[in-house]
Amino acid sequence: MTTIDPAARLTSTFSTDDLREFVDGEGPFATVLLPAPSGQFGSDHRFEVMWKHARRQLDADWPSDRLDSFESAVADLHHSDAPAFVVAQRADGTVFVEPLSGELKADNAVVEIADHPRLLEVIDDRQRTLPHIIVDTDRAGATVSGFDAGEPTGTEDVEGDTEHINRVRGGGWSHRRYQQRAENTWERNAGDVADVVTRMARDLDPVLIAVTGEVRAKQFLHEALDNEFGDRLVDIEAGDVDGISSEVVDQLADRRARFQVAILERFRDEGGITDPGEVEAALREGRVETLLVSGPTSSMDDDARRSRLDAIGAAITAALTTSATVVVVPQTPEMTGGLAALARW
Repeated sequence: MTTIDPAARLTSTFSTDDLREFVDGEGPFATVLLPAPSGQFGSDHRFEVMWKHARRQLDADWPSDRLDSFESAVADLHHSDAPAFVVAQRADGTVFVEPLSGELKADNAVVEIADHPRLLEVIDDRQRTLPHIIVDTDRAGATVSGFDAGEPTGTEDVEGDTEHINRVRGGGWSHRRYQQRAENTWERNAGDVADVVTRMARDLDPVLIAVTGEVRAKQFLHEALDNEFGDRLVDIEAGDVDGISSEVVDQLADRRARFQVAILERFRDEGGITDPGEVEAALREGRVETLLVSGPTSSMDDDARRSRLDAIGAAITAALTTSATVVVVPQTPEMTGGLAALARW
């Protein structure tokens, strides 16, 4: 049986080609982490005020000609499009914009000017939006929807046989015959749904297949798919859209956590590099296969936090330019500096 590297599995769900291209340009870089409050009175105004505060911070150290194009990029954003944005610009004026699927920890905009962009939040967010499929099924068929990088990849409606789909009341031989016909119809319809799910999964390689809908229809679908997908196939008990969405998010977070645990176990088993200075040296030499990063903790003071983010930003840039894999993991006792690495040699 082939063993799948958890770091490769986690990072294969998203691309860093655009990040690599961006950091390949000359610095310095200006980065703004911009929260996007929404769903409350005055959200438009709050978003505008936060950008104005960020712009004032940039005014002192960022050339005005670059700042104009930076502002043009922000002007195209709307607070309702995402919970937050990362907007960065390099010295030649090229602008990078990333809408985040989750909220930032900061309540106000964060501004940084450095030799490297701040991409920690971008990579962390991309690792949360794992590919998955949602199946809303009933006795007559299903709606099968795929998602990747937080966006829908396609939806297919499966319309099965509806003849003899309802069980009949009564008793005797005729009753049992019609009951069995109904069961057979449900099972055939579940087989049609399973075919669509399998085909979509072949293209998407999902970490989760979430199944919602009628209990008996879900049971038949499990019978058709359990052998192939195992614990990737999960029933969702919520009945409304918000509840389903919440359960799916929780399931994806659980799967991401499993990948992170597996990565850390491999790191410990192989005796990875833990000293930040040695990690930096290995990155310079192109010896890093997988860079592990862990952001600042809540107990850090401002100086320690700034130092940690600086080191992480430089390491991520170096990893991208040497085609190393980057994964965000929880803080561990070994990662005192927020950095660790698995070496190629």
